[in-house]
Amino acid sequence: MRKALLLVSIAVVLGAVTLAPRTASGESAVSSSDRSPLRKEAIPWSKKMQELYKTLAALLTDVTSDKRFNDPANRHRIEGEADRLAAFSHDLAKKGMVSVDIDPSIKFIAELLGRETNRAAVALKHGNRAYARTILRSVPNYCMACHTRNATGPQFAELALEPTSKSQRPVERGEFYAASRQFDRAQSDFLLVIRDPAVAKSFSPDWQVAVRQALTIAIRVKQSPDEALEIVNAVLEMNGAPLSIKEDAKVWKTSIEEWKAEQPNRDKTEEGLRTEAVRLMARARELQKYPMDRTADVVYLRASAVVHDLLQVAKEDSYVSDALLLAGLSYEVLSPLRMEDLHDVYYEACVRRAPHTPTAEVCYRRYEDSALFGDTGSAGTEIPDDVRKRLVELKSLSQLIPTIQK
Repeated sequence: MRKALLLVSIAVVLGAVTLAPRTASGESAVSSSDRSPLRKEAIPWSKKMQELYKTLAALLTDVTSDKRFNDPANRHRIEGEADRLAAFSHDLAKKGMVSVDIDPSIKFIAELLGRETNRAAVALKHGNRAYARTILRSVPNYCMACHTRNATGPQFAELALEPTSKSQRPVERGEFYAASRQFDRAQSDFLLVIRDPAVAKSFSPDWQVAVRQALTIAIRVKQSPDEALEIVNAVLEMNGAPLSIKEDAKVWKTSIEEWKAEQPNRDKTEEGLRTEAVRLMARARELQKYPMDRTADVVYLRASAVVHDLLQVAKEDSYVSDALLLAGLSYEVLSPLRMEDLHDVYYEACVRRAPHTPTAEVCYRRYEDSALFGDTGSAGTEIPDDVRKRLVELKSLSQLIPTIQK
């Protein structure tokens, strides 16, 4: 049974769509209360998140304003805000910190956030303020990556929490609102950018960011094909917008229409969610013409949302490792919110979760390809020592243990 389950993941990588059956004894219904996708929210997590958001709101006010950021009188305060943000981010990834659900993505993203905020705090102290500012302005992306995984969690129509800076661009406001789960306000700002001819015609990154963020919220959080279709139609109607994105949007529209015609998946067992995720991943691979082709984004977004649903309920290691592989495959294409290394985190976790299995072999191969491309693609052929050591370790963990013939 376990071997058949793992081979399904390999089939997805190779482009096959046939599902391996599970035995009746392997089926696992999610019916008991301890398997609810959401745990009762613990006070430590809630308190840390409130502290983080307050600090983030103050910091974004400073880093999005040239005048405030460059004023010598504000430097000490900004350094203090960056230190507090780094401390809060580090705490979120601590062992024993109780999260709102069991999806390991929360820990992964918290660790990435802690690493980046610490890097920004150090850069500020060493006078590398432009580099630190770039990092700090990207912090809402990490919050968004966590909060837009799927439909789990609250959606706030409006909170008192908002950036106070008048210098923020609409796309930055949208990212802040999405980071604080104010999704309706975020969508309003993203659509404002998408429907702005001046932004669309200028080839500004803001326009592309707004399109992709708005689609992420509509598809993964709100799970609304109608809202996704509104966004795609706005893209198609925008004269002067980048032709590549408009061409992608034609396929997105077809994918959304297919979605609307489908019967909703009501099987929320581990097996049902895994089957649905594999189906969507196979469909995305059918649409995708080359590795970084974005025409299948709508389907990849849907697949990744189902994968996170699975990670929130899966208890059996084989289900979790399959879900981690599928998450890595989807994020390798989506590169969510400019966090290009997130897929590697999933591949590494997959190897460590299910060592010496066929799934671990596949995850290691994807991890190795990504690591070697990243470190040799533009900086010569030298592999950093820490990367080399990790590759050796993960390769050893991924290798199957030979069966001794008697």
